[in-house]
Amino acid sequence: MNISEATDSEKTSYQFNVIGTVASCFTQKFTIPRQPGLVKQAKATLTLLPEYSHPDIVRGLEQYSHIWVIFVFHQSIRSQWKNTVRPPRLGGNERVGVFATRSNFRPNPIGQSVVKLDRVEILSREIKLHLSGIDLLDGTPVLDIKPYVTYADALVDVEAGMARLPPEKLFNVVFSTLANEQAKEISGLMGNDFCALIEEVLSYDMRPAFYKGRNQKKEFHSQLYGYELKWMLGGENITVTDIKKNII
Repeated sequence: MNISEATDSEKTSYQFNVIGTVASCFTQKFTIPRQPGLVKQAKATLTLLPEYSHPDIVRGLEQYSHIWVIFVFHQSIRSQWKNTVRPPRLGGNERVGVFATRSNFRPNPIGQSVVKLDRVEILSREIKLHLSGIDLLDGTPVLDIKPYVTYADALVDVEAGMARLPPEKLFNVVFSTLANEQAKEISGLMGNDFCALIEEVLSYDMRPAFYKGRNQKKEFHSQLYGYELKWMLGGENITVTDIKKNII
């Protein structure tokens, strides 16, 4: 049957339009929080595309403190997917069904995040939504925006499987003298607390599961706002040793 001739219930595929893109502090997948809201200092700007940048389209949105962002895992698109995945919550060693997780490797690479709406900025030719508490990669394509409604979305007395409790902060984050000076300088340039963002991101230990349980001193590299962070794990501490502007 030709898809164009099928009824809605018979269609096997649909096409959606991107309505905007995200400019995020996370410029690489490594160290992105695995859920929204964990890193309060993580900020992003969602810019609507020109055809969706009429002021009427966001009229009343400023009345909500939080919104749902429906997006595409644009750097996780694969031609094939598997029925099961290894979630980090289970140490990356146990498989569960993909529909029992929020893994980005899915039949349709679609994600959803509840994020804080800091403000709506309406400019002459574009509309920007300023967000925080995000878990979105820089360049993320957005498919839809919906207001977060407490009575419908904040449910109680629910079963949450392996994700009953939020992840714990596993490490203290400290800075070398050099990295501390660099972070403070960057904070002044950007007008935000870059040190606090680094501490929040790294304290959750976002390394791949195969590194868990290994405390050997190995240098890791992460990127935030286009800056490259060098850090090492030792005991209960993560030490940031150097921060440099990432030159492309």
